[in-house]
Amino acid sequence: MKKLFLFLISFFALNAVLLAQKPSESLFSDKFATGIDVFNDFVMDAPDGIKFRAINPGVNIYGMRTFPVKKSNFAFAIGLGLGMHNLFSDATLQDTSGISFFQVIPDDLKYKKSKLSLTYLDVPAEIRFKTEGGFKVALGLKVGLLINAHTKYKGNDPADGSKTKIKVSQLPNLQTWRFGPSFQIGYKWINLNAFYSLSKIFEENAGPEIYPVSVGISLRPF
Repeated sequence: MKKLFLFLISFFALNAVLLAQKPSESLFSDKFATGIDVFNDFVMDAPDGIKFRAINPGVNIYGMRTFPVKKSNFAFAIGLGLGMHNLFSDATLQDTSGISFFQVIPDDLKYKKSKLSLTYLDVPAEIRFKTEGGFKVALGLKVGLLINAHTKYKGNDPADGSKTKIKVSQLPNLQTWRFGPSFQIGYKWINLNAFYSLSKIFEENAGPEIYPVSVGISLRPF
């Protein structure tokens, strides 16, 4: 997956360079603009016996300032945003002796959902390319600070079988920071986006070595 992601970035970046034409003036304006990404997380390196859903919806909301590179097809952008992730599985997050782990929910226990939710304060930075026809490519790096994390379980109580909702907000062993490359390609306001986390969700040797690969659709005016 990592090699495929890097190959796609290199392929589209090369095409962007080959398609570049020098416009009479910059195709970007020096401005601040907001955007939204709707994406799905694919959970990588899940522990044996633990199944994460194929659909794990998330949202990025951000604002970015664009800095055109003279009279060219290129610009640099940096901003601030929130990244919200929801990872659904057939397990609950437990902690024993300082080690976090996922425990499979018994087959005879009925439940509606069990998820780990993470919210990051992100600083995205991008190098952007745009043609006069509206084709766009952006390669970037995103660094995020974990500002909220919790688990939610909705289903039958393991103790007595009654219906219950359980939310746990004090989660140990989570990585405070995340970082990784981002990629966007699209036409005018509509883009496909991807983010590959190079950091794990949990601290090393203190929890599962899972990390998300996010793929989705963006609405942004650059």
